[in-house]
Amino acid sequence: MSKPFLVFMCPKCKNFTSAPVTQKRRRCSYCGHIINISKTSQAVFESGEIAAGAVREFNAARGGDKFHRAVEKSREKLRELLPSEVIDSQRLMETDESPSSAGKMGRLMRLLEAEAKDNPCTLDRLAQLAPKHQLNWQWVEEQINKLSNQGVLIFPKPWTVKLLPTAVEETQMPTTTIDASKEILAFLDRLGGNASVTEIVEHFQNQGVSKSSIEMSLDRLMKRGLLYEPNPGRVSLV
Repeated sequence: MSKPFLVFMCPKCKNFTSAPVTQKRRRCSYCGHIINISKTSQAVFESGEIAAGAVREFNAARGGDKFHRAVEKSREKLRELLPSEVIDSQRLMETDESPSSAGKMGRLMRLLEAEAKDNPCTLDRLAQLAPKHQLNWQWVEEQINKLSNQGVLIFPKPWTVKLLPTAVEETQMPTTTIDASKEILAFLDRLGGNASVTEIVEHFQNQGVSKSSIEMSLDRLMKRGLLYEPNPGRVSLV
């Protein structure tokens, strides 16, 4: 049975994207911003495939009335799928007054090692556990993006993160960031126009291109409108 998906707009770059109804956060494939889905207007669709088609349509039209009509049409169904969330008073009291950033980073890395080393961990679970480690979620978001840019973390799906086993060794090696945009376009063209992000990363890493270079190039191609995300974790030529 297919799982319902939500379609919503990234508040930072204004591009539309999607996620399963069970997820509260996901990383924007266009700008890298971690979206709090609960704070966006949402339209619900019966499956990821249908939602991906809606994402393409809304991005092409830059939202407009079609998205707003879809949001209105979805209100009743969203009430059934998404029961109101109980507010956690402890999280409302969160502050960012930890003794030192070095200590905070140590706690974050221990959290990631415990939750995201062997298997991917959802952003929602990290947000749930952050207060227990005396970490403010806004600060954690910033560090997750930095660690991803450094190749320490990967996003197997836009709503999950995984700590690379060799991340410490890799970050100690000097790396040079290059623009592999042309090579990625040529590679996708040879594959018929689309591929998974994992497949692209593995292909170019085997040729000696760093993961950070590949991710930077993919982000650049999406911002230029040369690539889009038909499904989470896959990219296609426009």
